[in-house]
Amino acid sequence: MFKTHIILLLGLFLVVSCKQYEEDHLSGSWRGSVILEAGQPLEIDPSNIILILNPDGSYQYESTLNYKEAGTFYLDQPYLYTMDTINQASTEKAVEVILLTPDSLHLRMNEAGKERLLKMTRE
Repeated sequence: MFKTHIILLLGLFLVVSCKQYEEDHLSGSWRGSVILEAGQPLEIDPSNIILILNPDGSYQYESTLNYKEAGTFYLDQPYLYTMDTINQASTEKAVEVILLTPDSLHLRMNEAGKERLLKMTRE
């Protein structure tokens, strides 16, 4: 009986410890603080980048040059998938979540063959 409880407890610990990010930290309003391409800062104001992730799985995104999109998202760790439903001919996009804390969200993506890192802070 004691061995069974220990095995169940260890199994539960393993499942919990394998969860890379706390999904409840994802919902909220995020603003860009740093954007790097190939390790170098881009010459844009990262604070113009806003990502709002709602608990119901919807999102809004604004970026430079008045770019906007909105739609649905889901997290399949370590990737954040978005499906823009307002722009025509959209396809599902994925970015890698490399850090998620209550106040920081760091996303790695590929832009035209170059690695881009977007660091965001919670508003």
